[in-house]
Amino acid sequence: MTDFRRWLLLFIVGFLTIPAHCQTTTFSREWQFARYLADKEATDEAMSVLQAFDKQLLTVSQRDSLAYLTGWLAYGAKSLGEASDHLLRVSKASPFYTKSQYFGAYCLAFQHKRDSAGAVMQHLPAPDSTLLELRAFERAGLALLQRQYGLYDTLRQQFSYSSYALSAEEKRMDIYWQGLRAQKHRSPALAGLLSAAVPGLGKLYAGKTKQGIAAFLPVLTMGLLAWEGYRKDGPASLRFLGFGSLFTVFYIGNIWGSTLAVKVRRDEFNRGYDNKILFDMHIPLRNLLNR
Repeated sequence: MTDFRRWLLLFIVGFLTIPAHCQTTTFSREWQFARYLADKEATDEAMSVLQAFDKQLLTVSQRDSLAYLTGWLAYGAKSLGEASDHLLRVSKASPFYTKSQYFGAYCLAFQHKRDSAGAVMQHLPAPDSTLLELRAFERAGLALLQRQYGLYDTLRQQFSYSSYALSAEEKRMDIYWQGLRAQKHRSPALAGLLSAAVPGLGKLYAGKTKQGIAAFLPVLTMGLLAWEGYRKDGPASLRFLGFGSLFTVFYIGNIWGSTLAVKVRRDEFNRGYDNKILFDMHIPLRNLLNR
């Protein structure tokens, strides 16, 4: 009877594990197929395969694999909000955890979610010296995006400038640091005052030379025509009133345009540096983690 019970118990356990085994085999096969499709750049088809899984029936490990591949597909499709959301769900037990954390943090930085990116980057896994330097580099790039020059200076002390995957980007990041610190901070109010004194001068101050000349000429022309109308026909003449009104419009527009020119110039400067910083933050991630 004891042997019978033992065999009965083994039969029940074996019977119960068959569905789990089948589920694991099915998941693995379908997941590998989705990855194959992703490698062939059939992103929509791969996503359809992944979306067919019932997450309630998956193990923790399977959910991690699903979150990773879904996030990676979204990253490849430049849907960075979706990518960060999925990648940062991957648990520490997953073999995809390190890659998911680094790319998830980068996606947040790219979306201008800089505080959230910083919170993730502080705890990025760094089990060896290469990843320790990579973590410092990513955090340093984020510090530049946030214009935290003191923090950048602290983090750059961990740059070796000798790693095959990081040295070129580290050197360029230092150049960006120097360029940002050397930026001349121009005042929109001062630009407006300069253009009020001499039309177009505020745009020259903002670094928009051609626009400054273009603003000066119509104001000067309208002013001369208004003066000519006043001198010849008097202040009540249609000629004076018409050209005088145009002069006023151009003159006020020249002042307003000068204040905007400073803001536009500043935005162009910052956007240009931000794009370069983000580009160089991305290269080492691809070199070191996209394997």
